[in-house]
Amino acid sequence: MSARRLAGIAVAGVLLGACAPIPRPAVLDELDHVRAGAAAAESKRHAPGAFARAEKLRGDALAALESEDRSGAQILGEQAIAAHAHAHALSRVARAEAAETEAKAQRSAGEASLAGLEAEQSRVAAEVDALDMRTKVARDAQPVVPSGKADADREKARLAAARSLALQARLLCGAARLLIAPAPQDSSQPASASPAGPQPAGATPAGAQPSAASPAGPQPGSAQPGSAELATQLEGATAAIKKLDAELAEASGSTRAIPAPIDQASRARAGCLAALTAARRAATPVTRAPGAGDALLAELSAAGTWSPVRDDRGIVVTLRGLFAGNALTKAGEARLRDLALVATAHPSFPVAVVVHTDREISAREEPAWAARADAVVRALGPAQGAAAAGAPAGPSIAPFLAGSASPVVDPGGSERARNARVEIIFVTPETL
Repeated sequence: MSARRLAGIAVAGVLLGACAPIPRPAVLDELDHVRAGAAAAESKRHAPGAFARAEKLRGDALAALESEDRSGAQILGEQAIAAHAHAHALSRVARAEAAETEAKAQRSAGEASLAGLEAEQSRVAAEVDALDMRTKVARDAQPVVPSGKADADREKARLAAARSLALQARLLCGAARLLIAPAPQDSSQPASASPAGPQPAGATPAGAQPSAASPAGPQPGSAQPGSAELATQLEGATAAIKKLDAELAEASGSTRAIPAPIDQASRARAGCLAALTAARRAATPVTRAPGAGDALLAELSAAGTWSPVRDDRGIVVTLRGLFAGNALTKAGEARLRDLALVATAHPSFPVAVVVHTDREISAREEPAWAARADAVVRALGPAQGAAAAGAPAGPSIAPFLAGSASPVVDPGGSERARNARVEIIFVTPETL
């Protein structure tokens, strides 16, 4: 082959080599493989922003390759692969956070369901306990056996007991009335001027017409919505007391021997206690154990100055020596102010003020004793002007005159003055 021919072949090869396209970098093939994988699809769904950035870098790499910038295409392709890896990491974080949120929601729903089941279980358990108690009471209940005739001394003792039971019935019905139809009392209005002011709740003098003691405030007919049945039950118990009053007056004022209505007094007291218990049951949540009365009793006992006791009405604090004549002493006012703070701290407990005497009082003396009861109510009520200043309303306070029907010592003994006392009763608003 001639030298000229060889030179021509060499020149042709150089020309052909100069016209060949630039080879595609391997990193772009790897990039295509990455973006076609499942990780990229997951990134696109959970981290769309990071995925879009990786795609932009890929587009820049392809643009560099078209511009015959192989080095730029190589660098941008590697950056795009790294961006896809970052997007995949972000997508895994987002997926984990979504799973955590769903787990928390499921946990909250489970806890709410569990709380509902526990509340339902408590309610059912309380209903079962209540039914068991009612069954036991019904099974153990015995009919009231008539007392029968007795000699004169025994009838006299029965009459005194009937008067005491009548007083207890009035106070129990009064406590039920405070729970069924609570209403704050205007401490500036004397109870004796109120249509439902205090009247003697104990034994009446011979020949006097007995009067039904009732607290100042709403009567059964003005009960809150939903308590119509309770009001009806209380009205029935109150009617039994009125009938008992008539029988007591007849037995006290008659010149002939009339049996004391001891059985009727027992039934009247039982009826008022049933009304009070029904009012408490209606106000006690079945999902919460009662304990407000225990807490108040513990608080008063811890003070060391009140000597509180508990009876069917609630927590009782007995005070003596409050008055000099018909006016409160300074020491008496101070003790009542201390009790007023307790009453304000426990507004769910209505307060009954029961004034006991050490002797039977006449109709002429009733206004003076009613004034004493009013003075105690005012001392226990909110300070004058407190309501206008925006102070919270205190509990309902109702006065009662008990007379001498419930002595604590021998009424004819040397210590009979101890029978004159004032009971401050925090009526327990829930089942004991």
